[in-house]
Amino acid sequence: MGWRAATILSASLGLAACAGSVPPPTAQLGASAQAIQQAERAGALQHAPAEFQSAREKLAAADAAMREDERTQARRLAEQAQADAELATVRSQRATAQQAASAVRTLANPNAGLPNAGMPGAAGRAPAASAAAPLAPSGMSGTSTWDSPRTLEGTP
Repeated sequence: MGWRAATILSASLGLAACAGSVPPPTAQLGASAQAIQQAERAGALQHAPAEFQSAREKLAAADAAMREDERTQARRLAEQAQADAELATVRSQRATAQQAASAVRTLANPNAGLPNAGMPGAAGRAPAASAAAPLAPSGMSGTSTWDSPRTLEGTP
């Protein structure tokens, strides 16, 4: 009976030693902090505030777990913080890309926001007043390029 107790005691001490030998997740904590900084640079405060805040809170909780020497919990929280920060970065980049695409569409089709833009035949047509150059003001004499009508391209 004594050798069984010694074996059980030895096994439980061995398991306790293994549990305490979990390395500190310092690299994971650093990677999480770096991911949060990248999310902030990507505009996560504006475009993905919930994910960004979650990442910051989980990193703070991971730091607290490290101070309590709860290394497994700290690693798990740091991994979650990194995932939240990466999600915030991706959402921010997507929002930025959508804004850029919208700006390009607006530049490509400046009449898109005008009231007549959707009317058939309205696209690509210049206003009637600019179809020909104005004639010379009255009281001017002599030959001038103002005396002859012009086309849109500016050639007589």
